[in-house]
Amino acid sequence: MKLTRNQTFRALFEKGPFVCMGAHDAITAKLAEECGAPAIFVSGFVACGIEAGEPDMGALSQTQMFEHIRRVARATNLPIFADADTGYGGMLDVQRTMRLWEEAGASCLHLEDQALPKKCGHFAGKQLVPKLEMVQKLRAMLEARQDPDFFIVARTDAIAVNGIEDAVDRLAAYAEAGADGLYADAPESLEHMNELVRRLKHFGKPLLFNMVTSGKSPVVSLAELKEMGFGFAICPVEPMLAMHKAVKNLMQTFYAQGCSTAAIADQLTSFEEYNKFVGLPEAVALEQKFTNVG
Repeated sequence: MKLTRNQTFRALFEKGPFVCMGAHDAITAKLAEECGAPAIFVSGFVACGIEAGEPDMGALSQTQMFEHIRRVARATNLPIFADADTGYGGMLDVQRTMRLWEEAGASCLHLEDQALPKKCGHFAGKQLVPKLEMVQKLRAMLEARQDPDFFIVARTDAIAVNGIEDAVDRLAAYAEAGADGLYADAPESLEHMNELVRRLKHFGKPLLFNMVTSGKSPVVSLAELKEMGFGFAICPVEPMLAMHKAVKNLMQTFYAQGCSTAAIADQLTSFEEYNKFVGLPEAVALEQKFTNVG
């Protein structure tokens, strides 16, 4: 029997640590799948930039993020791990987020314990909700989950606010509340990372690491994460940052060279390669199947 996407996501843990590749739109999701990614990560930080051109400080509503996730999910067969921020409000909002993320096609989400207005985990000035409030949110979300194979990750931003001890204490409470995975964002050293594993491994919950290269955390490989004991990772913003740099360079060259497309030709995928990638030959064949007469 073919596995559902949710079951496929859970099965990834049986093979050892893996990385969910960031995808900021349908094309990036298709590229990730073609390049061998086992799963996709849809970041709130990235969505705010792509959809609104704004920083990750709550620029998108619950419904806007739902639509963003759904567009990405349509473009790929891979499991989708989607950022759920703080759940977008109180307990009923958290439950609605759970239902919407399932409807959008996600197989995993992470819920964080920041207070509003929330910020990217690597920004300064974050504030936290009380631990009990986050526990209640997790319980509300778990109750609203329709498919028990959907994977819920509890995230804390406590390291930057109160330190590693509070982060461990919070994640322990979130594990006991029933979270499937645990995530302390922005550990600031290898010592922090090793402490998280040492103190939390007895819960038997996979630990998530954020591989973002320009934040507060050490840059480590998947092999190093495996050795430390982490269960999975996300590479959330790198494709968007690569896009930003590539498109900026292309536009600068275009205008600097007298608005000549010849000057940027070596920076472009060919028109033919792109159309093949998005499935134009298959679409033409399908159209002809139903329009040919006789």
